[in-house]
Amino acid sequence: MAVGFDIDAQKCTECERCMMACSLMKLGYIQLGHSRIIIRRQWPEPPGINICRFDDCEGQPCIEVCPVEAIANRDGLVLIDRDTCTGCEACVDACPHQAIRMDDENLALKCDFCGGEPACVKECVSEALCKRGV
Repeated sequence: MAVGFDIDAQKCTECERCMMACSLMKLGYIQLGHSRIIIRRQWPEPPGINICRFDDCEGQPCIEVCPVEAIANRDGLVLIDRDTCTGCEACVDACPHQAIRMDDENLALKCDFCGGEPACVKECVSEALCKRGV
């Protein structure tokens, strides 16, 4: 399975449907601040789309900097073990895509590809997000 996202920021309309779908999938309700994808408005430039790029992230530095080995590549998905995470924020600083942030519990939070069927991609009507290999 090809893992990751093809992102075309030129197609993004900044509707934030992807952020809504993500938070709904992960929380059961819509809370944009808890989405694992972030749309940064930069008008008149195309928006910044911050999401873990999995297989398009050279060296996956978040894995290397985690002092407690809470982050690992499992079958192409870079996942955070929240039971192991100590909240040191080293991964936040190391992420070249600004895709890792701290949640309300001071634990690292990032996209986990929804187990293979990312809600954000399904909801993106402009096709700015596409599942890699599709």
